[in-house]
Amino acid sequence: MTDTLRWIPNLTAHAGPRYRAIADAMAADVRSGRLTPGARLPTHRALAQDLGVTVGTVTRAYAEAERRGLLEAAVGRGSFIRDPGPAAAHAWVNPPADPPSVEPGPGPRGYDLTPPEREPAGLIDMSANYPARTFLAGALTPGLAGLAALAGPDGDPARLTALAGYQPSVGRPEHRAAGARWMARFGLEADPADVIPVHGTQGGLTVILSTLVPPGETLLVEDLTWPGVHYIARRHGLRLVPVAGDGDGLRPDALAEAARRTGARAAYLVPTLHNPLNITMPEARRAALLETARIEGLTLIEDDIYGFLADTPPRPLAARDPDHAVYVTSLSKCVAPALRVGFVKAPPVLVPRIAQAVAADTLMVSPLLLELVAGLIDSGKAAAAAEAQKAEARARQVIARRALPLRLPPGAEASFHVWLRLPEGWRGERFVAEARARGVLVTPGSTFRVDGSDPGGVRLCLSAVPERADLEAGLAIVARLLDAAPHAAMPVV
Repeated sequence: MTDTLRWIPNLTAHAGPRYRAIADAMAADVRSGRLTPGARLPTHRALAQDLGVTVGTVTRAYAEAERRGLLEAAVGRGSFIRDPGPAAAHAWVNPPADPPSVEPGPGPRGYDLTPPEREPAGLIDMSANYPARTFLAGALTPGLAGLAALAGPDGDPARLTALAGYQPSVGRPEHRAAGARWMARFGLEADPADVIPVHGTQGGLTVILSTLVPPGETLLVEDLTWPGVHYIARRHGLRLVPVAGDGDGLRPDALAEAARRTGARAAYLVPTLHNPLNITMPEARRAALLETARIEGLTLIEDDIYGFLADTPPRPLAARDPDHAVYVTSLSKCVAPALRVGFVKAPPVLVPRIAQAVAADTLMVSPLLLELVAGLIDSGKAAAAAEAQKAEARARQVIARRALPLRLPPGAEASFHVWLRLPEGWRGERFVAEARARGVLVTPGSTFRVDGSDPGGVRLCLSAVPERADLEAGLAIVARLLDAAPHAAMPVV
């Protein structure tokens, strides 16, 4: 088998978006002979790490290179520099700016599949799983007004002075109590003494993992998992091992086998409205996973960032077994991403260790932000913001189901995103490249895989598109592309 190259392209001579610069550098290295036909390129994750870019950027770069005919990819084997044959050599390394990869003209249902003559001026971005913008300013206004009132003529200067100074890394008691009241909305009754404020879910996972999983050891994750945990693991030198799932989520038998095989002591999962599959684990599966955790000595790290979108979510893992589950949530998706405030609920034995990790990482979460968040929670404004986001997400899911052949898992009617399984013949990276050429950004399924392989689907994010009309337009483009499922009429070059 061909050895993988340690290819690090020089991007300084190539202008434009990073993904296109990588493809341009690949073409230049082919022309110079640095890259030869049959050479196996680095994995998406390895090249992303070497270049300091996201895996998604490399995915788009490789898709662009494949579209130009520079490389060919084989599932399970990798990406290889393509041998074009002598007749096509010059066209291969000097492709036209936007070569067609779908046969122009009417598609299977009469849609016009002619690629655009130039890159679209405006892109419809369905690649970012953000909340709807419409409600963000209104959600923050009451909290900001409350903070401003502390400094006003009728304010409380002593309270403001207290908040302006250094605080314990574990947080002020009143802020921890507000976090416990927020968790109670999702079925988790927590003692405030077990609650720790953190910098959003990502910040929470950073301190949890630095506490539970020493560098060089293994963290078990779902087969498709949130990419953010990939970056955190790499930063802390952790080995990620994927665990198989099914229609109910992570499989207990697979979790037990992986724990025994690797010696892992922690597993990360998203039990409610999984990203990207939208699965919500039923009660029986949650109970079975906790039983597995008890037998195997595992701690389950429960990411409940999307729990507020579920109508009747099952009880959190941490509510069922507080000794074998650490719970983290945030107000980023339901109130505003700019808050960067979340809360961890941990077994009492772990609370001091996680607080120490907060101290080492950022010293403390801003008490001013926590005061704002506590006011939003106690006034009901945070709950109202969450309900507004939920209603908008539900309306956008209706739009998506009208446009696309979707099968939503139970309970996913108000999710921010959908998982779109691709018809036979489509590869995720190619679909992403074709969608972008038509003005739509979507996320390849390979982004969610530890090894960067293609699971045969893409994620579409619905709530981040500013207007519903833009969303409808983007979904229509995706629908037309689905109807043009690749076959003999879709040349690589």
